[in-house]
Amino acid sequence: MFKYILYYLKNFLILIRINKPTGIMLLMFPAIWSILIVLKEEINIYLLLLFAYGSFIMRSAGCIINDIIDKKIDRNIERTKSRPLASEKLENSDAIILLIIFLSIGLSILLSLNSICILLGFIAFPLILIYPLMKRFTYFPQLFLAIVFNFSVLISWSAAKGEFDNQSLLLYLACIFWTLAYDTIYAYQDINDDKKIDVKSLAIYLEKNIKFWIILFYLIFIGLFSFLAILNNINLIFFIIIALFTLKIFSEIFKTKELQSKNCLKIFHMNSWYGFFITIGLFFNYI
Repeated sequence: MFKYILYYLKNFLILIRINKPTGIMLLMFPAIWSILIVLKEEINIYLLLLFAYGSFIMRSAGCIINDIIDKKIDRNIERTKSRPLASEKLENSDAIILLIIFLSIGLSILLSLNSICILLGFIAFPLILIYPLMKRFTYFPQLFLAIVFNFSVLISWSAAKGEFDNQSLLLYLACIFWTLAYDTIYAYQDINDDKKIDVKSLAIYLEKNIKFWIILFYLIFIGLFSFLAILNNINLIFFIIIALFTLKIFSEIFKTKELQSKNCLKIFHMNSWYGFFITIGLFFNYI
């Protein structure tokens, strides 16, 4: 019995990618940035922790939805064929039960916020369901993900300020380009398998000039975020951090003549540190 429980617990944890926290951080950091920019004088620890927890819950739910819908595709991709649903270590019914639990927790968090946040949350949810299907029909699933993923910016901004305004839209747009950069890199590691089974991605669409486009996405992100930082009198440390980490990522991109699977994964994971140190830079504004 104990062995049985451990087996399911292990696979449930793998299903929600507890062993791969980068995705949680990439969802969480933009929400944290919103709160830190809006609340210029006093840190709201409760709100920061609420959105950190909410990011974990909704990223976990998103992984389950993705794996249920992509079960057949995942069996044909080297990187994903060992996932619990693709390898039949768990049944769809097991995943659905876990999904209901996570969505219930996510809904309770959303309903504790103001009416604007609730409206944005209900707009975002059907888009979360649609996202895994996009790779079957368009070369732009990364763009769709970026639009959906960064609703956390608008929701957290609205939670902190009571509304979303032009500056929140500026941060939202900046984070869309950040997501385009790191998720195109992430998609590139599967490019050969994706071509074999006719799965579409921005990495395939931009393959001939992939480095140029990734660099461009990062530069637009940096430009928009820096403009927002100037508008809000963010400290010099923020700009030093964003410059240093951008140079580090660019050096990794240009280290090899062509992007390789191992290199892509390394650059992708670097973005969690990128987000972390940007957050530290924003925290310095409170000192």
